[in-house]
Amino acid sequence: MLAALLTQRDEKKHEIIFPFWELFYLCQKLRHLRVIAKKILRDFWEIHADCEQQLKSWFHEASKAEWKNPNEIKLDYPSASILNNNRVVFNIKENNYRLIVKLNYDYQMIWIRFIGTHAEYDKINANEI
Repeated sequence: MLAALLTQRDEKKHEIIFPFWELFYLCQKLRHLRVIAKKILRDFWEIHADCEQQLKSWFHEASKAEWKNPNEIKLDYPSASILNNNRVVFNIKENNYRLIVKLNYDYQMIWIRFIGTHAEYDKINANEI
């Protein structure tokens, strides 16, 4: 993309010309949530193959989402539990597995904090992990 920047100089000013279609593409791309890190989910579904499709679906839906607050998450995922400190618990595969994420709504980012079975979830403090 940097190669697309054209620099023009004249005696009075220094301009950077940025093609509008690239700016449009960049803005569109930045609107969606960025999920960090898919590898955690992949490692988990390699061990627990029965939840692979559900985790892939969640990842795809979350990556395309534009959630601005917890209420918007609840519209898409009514069974999600909203915790303190911008954390959310998603039920995966009919509550057999739990996924805890932390969101930054301003920067549109999601960090995966925990993925595990319901029994493993019961042993942790979801508000602090």
